[in-house]
Amino acid sequence: MVKPGWLVAVVSTGMLYVGCGEHQGGSAEGEVPASVEQGLSTLVTCPVGSVTVTFDPPLRRTPQDVVTTSTGVLSNCVTLLGSPVTSATAWRQLNEPGLSCANLLKTPSTTLSLTWNTGETSTLRSTQVRVASEPAVAIAEETGTVLSGKFEGATSVRTATFVSTDLAACDSPEGLSSLNGLLSLSLVQVL
Repeated sequence: MVKPGWLVAVVSTGMLYVGCGEHQGGSAEGEVPASVEQGLSTLVTCPVGSVTVTFDPPLRRTPQDVVTTSTGVLSNCVTLLGSPVTSATAWRQLNEPGLSCANLLKTPSTTLSLTWNTGETSTLRSTQVRVASEPAVAIAEETGTVLSGKFEGATSVRTATFVSTDLAACDSPEGLSSLNGLLSLSLVQVL
């Protein structure tokens, strides 16, 4: 069963099928129902990357106004449609009021700048759709739209995975000043 508001994605042979909404009955567990399926074609996928998020001032357990800066590098990009790219750098900066270690990965709708290896740029507007947190892993997933530049109009799916997040630093006098993780990005268009 697909719950209301959940995003379901199945990647198969270069195609990404996405649906959202509610579906009840009729299909096998794990199968994306035809009634909520919308076909999307992958333009480019960058499965390998890294991201660093810095916090100024460093995060603590108590909420405070913080400037977060996210810088990332994407590589091994495969372009399926459009002129080819192989890598990109990503950058985003936010002023976040009331940020603390309790909500460090929950971000509002934001703008992300990409610079491709070709020198072309893309500006993405993203909304976070999921944050999963376990003792050693935190995952932030965002979907959005390419507002301008290369691949304009495409839908973006961005995932940042932070492994071995040391939140004990939140209790130290220095606070938590940065996070390092893995990054992936796909850009798709409606068929």
